[in-house]
Amino acid sequence: MTRGVCWYLVGSLVLVGLIGLAGCSHYLLAERESWRHEAELSCLNSGAVKETPERVRITPLSGPGACGMDYPIRVSALGDGALLGYDDEAVRPPGAIPGGTLPQHWPVNQSGAIQSSVLPPPGGAPQSYPASQPYPASQSYPPPQSQPAPRLGQPLSLNPQGLPPPEDDEDIGIPGGPPHPYYGGPNTPPYSPPPSVAEPPPPLGPPNAPLVTGSVEVKPAATLACPIVSALDQWLASAVQPAALKWFRKPVVEIKQISAYSCRGMNGDPNAHISEHAFGNALDIAEFDLADGHKISVQYGWHGTPEEQGFLHDVQLAACEDFTTVLAPGANVYHYNHIHVDLMRRSSGRHICEPSAIPGEVVAERARSHYAAQHGDPGVTGSIKTRFHKRYSGEDDDSLPDAVPGDD
Repeated sequence: MTRGVCWYLVGSLVLVGLIGLAGCSHYLLAERESWRHEAELSCLNSGAVKETPERVRITPLSGPGACGMDYPIRVSALGDGALLGYDDEAVRPPGAIPGGTLPQHWPVNQSGAIQSSVLPPPGGAPQSYPASQPYPASQSYPPPQSQPAPRLGQPLSLNPQGLPPPEDDEDIGIPGGPPHPYYGGPNTPPYSPPPSVAEPPPPLGPPNAPLVTGSVEVKPAATLACPIVSALDQWLASAVQPAALKWFRKPVVEIKQISAYSCRGMNGDPNAHISEHAFGNALDIAEFDLADGHKISVQYGWHGTPEEQGFLHDVQLAACEDFTTVLAPGANVYHYNHIHVDLMRRSSGRHICEPSAIPGEVVAERARSHYAAQHGDPGVTGSIKTRFHKRYSGEDDDSLPDAVPGDD
């Protein structure tokens, strides 16, 4: 009897274990897709992500099941280069001029004695004189003649005294002189304005070039695969930094992430489909820190000041172009405090962007209207002073527990 009870208990435990494995066998007992290895290798061979002290390749991660990556990278900073500016070159002090000599970096004539040449008269050969020898004393020069004072109201002549006038017609047609044979004469053709310029003149300053961003620190350091590191670099350079400069006039210097590589199912559910975090192919960003110390929290900035809302929505809008999955506050209850981005490949080719992306200018203007209505600003048409509710939806409820790294 006792033996039968023991076998019953053992059989029950085995059955429960098999049922549990059946619910999550799609990734705990599955194999990793071959395209992931090829994507990592192709990214590294392309040079899009170079190994630096901030990006160190570590030992391959494998298992359990399909989890892991063959060439994981420990990332403590994204992007590279320096901020674009016009004062990058250090100022070079002027060279010393001892005894009135020229600076050393100026060109110096080293051909010996300098000789001066006198222009030859028409039809004659040039006559040279050493620099130290005076002109022949036997040659006489006419004394200088004083210019007669011009009469009041008459223009000054530009021609030297005693020389024939030039052959061009620059002095013809001046006030008090003869009429210009072309513009002032009787046979003057009718004036026609010059043709309009089809293209505007080029803008001042250096030519347009891709924005070069500064290195953005990642805290804590994230373990990621090469393809998403490359996509994050591009996103930071083309979208995040321009949005920060547009809304705050300061660049982003640090981002706070709450989940990178994590072997689990979606939303932390062991019975759900495997998450892209299990392959280091996703990142959850909770905060953007600017150079002046301003911290833009996704949880509070999503419904914060107009500038914070505009920045975060511009960032999300661009992310929907660079990644295949973007989930921000409002997508579901699990993403109330971060923006999730990944490069998941779907057989249908569909991209997911939730909630629907809206340009930052639209969201910021909407926030300003809400503020004006709250304070009864008469400058806003139809504004009615009513009770203003701070909470916009239950999905941003502060009573929800804080997100646990990896549970998205």
